[in-house]
Amino acid sequence: MNFEQLHYIKAVLEYRSITHAAEALYISQSALSQSIANLEDEMKHKLFHRSRSGTFPTENGKKLIPIILEILESESKLIQTANALSTKLSGELTIATTSTLFMTVLPQALSRFKKDNPQIEVRVIEAENDEIFHLVQKQKVDIGLFSLMDHHKLDTALEIHSLFLSSGFKAIVASNSKLSFHESISLEDIRNYPFILFDREFYTVNIEKFEESNGPLNTLFNTKNPSVLFRSVSAGLGISIVSDLMLKNDPYLKTQSIVAIPIGYPFNDEIHFEAISNKSNGKKQLLETFISYIRKNKNASTDL
Repeated sequence: MNFEQLHYIKAVLEYRSITHAAEALYISQSALSQSIANLEDEMKHKLFHRSRSGTFPTENGKKLIPIILEILESESKLIQTANALSTKLSGELTIATTSTLFMTVLPQALSRFKKDNPQIEVRVIEAENDEIFHLVQKQKVDIGLFSLMDHHKLDTALEIHSLFLSSGFKAIVASNSKLSFHESISLEDIRNYPFILFDREFYTVNIEKFEESNGPLNTLFNTKNPSVLFRSVSAGLGISIVSDLMLKNDPYLKTQSIVAIPIGYPFNDEIHFEAISNKSNGKKQLLETFISYIRKNKNASTDL
C-alpha cells in the first residue's frame, strides 16, 4: 500500500469513472485499474463496483474509503506543515481563473491560503478559458485555473495539475414553468422559449454549435453576471443553462423558485477543471502549496 494508490482511490471516487480518473491523473486506464486491483487484493476487500451509470463504492468500500480520505488529509497537512517549517513562502502569486471557479471554489481556498501565508501578495484575474491558457503560456500569470478544452494544445513548456474537480450541466427554469415537470430536456425542447445565455466562452461555443445545425434559439439576452441570470430565470423571464458547480448552495434552487433539469447534447458531458503553470516559472513550491489548498478546500467550498 502506498500514497499513490490512495490518491488513485480518491480520484475514482470523485470522478465516478475509471476512464475519467485515468485521464485526470494522466495515466493509462489499465495502469489505474491494476493499481486499484492490487490494493484491493492487499486489503482483501473490493472497494468499487462498475456499472453503466459509473463506478461506485461497494458496501465495504463505503467503510474503508473514508479512512483512506482521512489518511490523505493527514498527508496534505503534513506536507503543508513541513513546507512551512522548512521555507517561509514569500513573494507574489498571480492567478487567472474562470468565473465559475471564482464564484465557487476559489474564495474559501484563497482565504485559508492567505490566512496561513499572510506574507504572500495575491492578485487574481478573471478571464475566459482561452485567455487564461495564453496568459500562462506567455508567463503573464503564475497559474491558471480553467477547464482544459480539446483545442488547447499542450507543449513541453506547460504543466497540468489536476484539481480532481469536475462538473456537469443543467437547464434551469422557473418552478412554475411546465418544463419543470420534465425529467430531462434538450435544446430542441426549449427552442420556442425565451433563452438567457450565460455569456462565457464554453456556453457560447456550444450554443453556436447547436445553432449551426438546428437554427437559432430564441435568445432574450446575454449576461456575464450569474446573479442577473439566476434572478431572471427565477422571475420567469427565460430558461438558461449552468454548470452543476454553480448550482451548489444556490439560494434560488434551495427555495425552489427555480428547478434544475438534466440537459442533453451538447451539454451532456462533464468538464474537468485543471490548474496550469509554465515550467519556466520559478515559484514551484508556492504553486504546489496553493494548489494543495484548492484540492483540500474544494469539497468544503462546493458542498455547503
